[in-house]
Amino acid sequence: MSNVGRIDISALNTPPEKHEFEMAKYFAELGKNITFLKPSSIPGNHTPDIRMEGVEWEMKCPFGNGKRTIEDNFRKAVQQSKYIIFDLRHTKLPEKQCISQLEKEFYSRPYLKKLYVIRKNGELLKYPSK
Repeated sequence: MSNVGRIDISALNTPPEKHEFEMAKYFAELGKNITFLKPSSIPGNHTPDIRMEGVEWEMKCPFGNGKRTIEDNFRKAVQQSKYIIFDLRHTKLPEKQCISQLEKEFYSRPYLKKLYVIRKNGELLKYPSK
């Protein structure tokens, strides 16, 4: 019997972006059920990407290599959810630098609940509720 979770994209009008689906697949392989959420149709109103573990998560997969890439992505993410996932498998930035910046951003915002970070080697880092 398989422990693989399900991925539900039925709420979407168009398929998720490739990197978003890769992230969902990563968590499904860990046994999580993932439901993609319908994006808001109201301009300027942002919604989280997925529902997992009973809460709504915002997923970020930074591709840039600028010095503010992580900070900028994090700032956008916190406007959408208190639960954030960062996938570092595609960034050209040094992983240690990214993790250090993510920890700084997370711990400077006590209202955030959880941060999951997928390392370049596929290992999952979890920053629990404070």
